[in-house]
Formats: sequence, structure tokens, C-alpha cells
Amino acid sequence: MNLRVRATKAVYWTATRSAATLGSRFIVMLLAAHLLAPLDIGLYAIANLVLGFAYILANGGLTQGVISKPDVHPDQLSSLFWFNLLSGAVLTLAVALAAPLLAEFYGQPRLLDMLLVTALNLLVAPFGQMSQALLQKHLDFASLARVDITVALLSSLCAVGMLYAGAGVYALIVSQVLGTVLRGIFLRICCRDLLPIQLRFRYAEIRSIVHFGIFQTGSAFLNYFSSRIDQFLIGTLGGPQALGYYSLAWNLIIEPVFRVSLVITSVAFPVFAKRQDDIGALRRGFRVVTKLLATGIAPLVFGFAAIASNAIPLVLGARWAPSIPLVQLLSIVAIVRTINIPVGSLVLAVGRADKLFYWTLGYCVLQPPLYAAFLVMGGLIPATLFLCAVNVAAMFLAYGLLLRPALGPIFADYMGAFLPSTVLAAGMAIAVQSLSMIETAPTSTLLAAQVCLGIIIYGGTMMLFRRGDVSQIASLIASRG
Repeated sequence: MNLRVRATKAVYWTATRSAATLGSRFIVMLLAAHLLAPLDIGLYAIANLVLGFAYILANGGLTQGVISKPDVHPDQLSSLFWFNLLSGAVLTLAVALAAPLLAEFYGQPRLLDMLLVTALNLLVAPFGQMSQALLQKHLDFASLARVDITVALLSSLCAVGMLYAGAGVYALIVSQVLGTVLRGIFLRICCRDLLPIQLRFRYAEIRSIVHFGIFQTGSAFLNYFSSRIDQFLIGTLGGPQALGYYSLAWNLIIEPVFRVSLVITSVAFPVFAKRQDDIGALRRGFRVVTKLLATGIAPLVFGFAAIASNAIPLVLGARWAPSIPLVQLLSIVAIVRTINIPVGSLVLAVGRADKLFYWTLGYCVLQPPLYAAFLVMGGLIPATLFLCAVNVAAMFLAYGLLLRPALGPIFADYMGAFLPSTVLAAGMAIAVQSLSMIETAPTSTLLAAQVCLGIIIYGGTMMLFRRGDVSQIASLIASRG
């Protein structure tokens, strides 16, 4: 089976996995928003921010190192497995020790127990990390999809049951730990032939992979910091309740986009890595990935922003109204980050994790002080407007500093890959938003009319002006078989 067909099958399975996990998470999030207060959602967001940082350190960039290295010896895999376990244990202890300090810092005693339970994820996650890396390396996304779909359904059932039983925010935390445990077990079963574990640990034989992982970890750590610094600052300067409103907006618009983008980029990285010496193939692949992401995600992001003023009060209740303008502004951040995601995959695939690290370091140094100033002086809305401007500027800087050195002068192709579908999606959103001026219609009827109008406008304009893009994407989907 050639690489194109394998990659297309991988996209299909990854899309299936993402659809199932996104759907189950969305249901849990809606139920949690109905039953929990914004303060509870904010505290859960703080616990997840801490967990996100710890996850990056626990992986140590080793997953990407295994994928990018052409040949990995079984002895090296055993050493990497035990190295991961040790890292997870150390980080679990570190989070447990830091939990009292964080609870006192935020002035929220309940945060202590939440962090202690959350830290258990770090102890069990390493059992599945090497297995996931090998399945990705061999483009076995079918096994990954089956595991994640099963885990998503079981953990979601746990969360829903505990929410209805009155467990409060602990329903979300416990179900998360359960999902991590099950995922580690299932991944190990799927990868038992690819990853024969021995009682063997030799640091010397994994030094090159760890060296690659240091830059990747630093880059991932800084990237996570730069993408979540807004939430840290809101929780610190505005309090957990303000973070609750922002977190809901984030989970409605940014998090789904990130998960959907992984459908493409998790496949693109190993495929790019296999073609890292063929600049022509990399250019074509990068253009297709960018076009596919923009064409699929831009209408969803801008469309949801256009209906948010009706959808959020109707589905979640009027108490979440402060999240509406945040959703609308974050839609700009979402589409720009979507366009930027393949750049990171490409830079890693050609072995320049160091460049990505220094790029992200500069971003982290410049953004947080200015964002904090906007937040303190103006509040959430001005700070989010600033975030939009920074992300748009970063897209053009990333082309000059990261993309052009790797692929050459492809600015016209780059713009042509995402700009047409993004402009059409923005025009559709303006038309859909205009329907909100009809105040006599019931909210549910108006919302349905908005959704239908958005589908008709975007679908019609794409067929009229971008028929070639539609045909290309359709042929990619059809070639799955």
C-alpha cells in the first residue's frame, strides 16, 4: 500500500476518532454547564492547565523523537518506556507537592483535592505513550481510533453518571483519570507486538532521542504556555469565575478546532517525516493540508460565532451570556491557529525542533506582559482583541521565519491555500449574523434559520468560486478505499 493511500486511510480513522471524542466531550460539557456554576468550571480549568504543563514534561518530546527517527531498536524502546514511567512518577509527586501552594495562591481550598486527584493522570499516562508513538509511526491510526473511541464513550458515561449523582466537578476529574487508565491499558494491548518490554534501561542508547526531545519539549512547553497564558492570567487577575466564562468560550470554539486539526496534523507529521528530503513533495503536502484545514474549519468557526448570541442562551442558559462576545472574538484566534498548525508539523518533520523552540520562546517573552496590561486596564474583551491581533501578526512572521527557510518562497501558494475559503466563510458569517436582527421570531426558529442559511451560502459559494478545491478534497476522501 503506497504512502498516499495509507495517509488517506489514517485521516479517515483519525477523523472518526475525533468525531467520537468531540461528540462525547461536547455532551459532557453541555451537561456540566447546566449543572455546575461558572466558578466550578473555572477551578476545573485551572486544574487542567496544571495537568497540561505536566503532560508535556512527562512525554519529554519522546513521542515525536520516535516518529522522526527512521529506525528505533527494541532495546531503545524498552529504555524509553522506563524513562517515561520514571518521568511520570516524578511529575506526579511534583504536582502533589505544589497543590497546597496553588490552592493558597488562588484562594480556593477546594483546588487542593482537585489537583491531587488530577495528578493521578501523570502516574498512569506513560504506560501508553510509547505505544501511541509506534502506532503513529506505522500509520496504524485504525487501532488508535478504536482505543480512543472506546475510552471516550466509557469515560463520558462515567462523567454523566457522576454528574447526575451529584458528584459536582469531581465527576469531570474522576472520569478523566478513568479515561487515562483505560487508554494506557488498551494501547499496550494493541502494541504488544511492536513494543516488547524488557527490564532494561540504558540512557546512553536513547541519548539522541532525548536530545531531540529536549528541544521539542521546550518548544511544546512554551507553545502550551503561549496558547494558555491568557487563561493563567485571567484566573490570576480576574479570578476563577471570570476564567469559567472564558473557559467555556475556549471549549466551545478553540478546543474543538484544535481536536479537529489533529485529524490532519497527527497524520501529516509522520508523512512529512517520511518525505523530509523531497522539497517538492513537502510543498505539495503542506499546501493540501493547509487547504483542507481552512476549507473544513473556517465555516464551522465563523458560523458558530455568528449564531452564538442565540445558541448559547438557548442551550446553556442566560447565565453564560458573558461568554458570547468571547466566542465571537476567539473565532479569529481559532482560524489563525488552525492555519499555523501545519507549519509546526513541517518544521518538526525536517528535524528543526530547535527553530520551533526559539520561535515559541520569543512569542512567550513578548505576549504575556502586554496581554496582562490589556486585561488589567480594560478587562476580558480588550485583552481578547489584543490576542486576535497577535495571532494574525504571528501567522505572517511564521511564514518568514519558519516556513520560507524550509520550503522556499511559496507566499502566493500559502495565501492561496487558506485565504479564499476563509474569506467566503467570513462573508457567510456576516449574512448569518444579520438574521439576528429579526426580533419577532422565536429563538429556536431563528437559530435553525441561521444554520440553514449558513450551509446554503457557504456550500453555494464554494461550488461557484472554489469548485476545484471541493473536487480535490472529495477525491482525497474518495481515495480512502
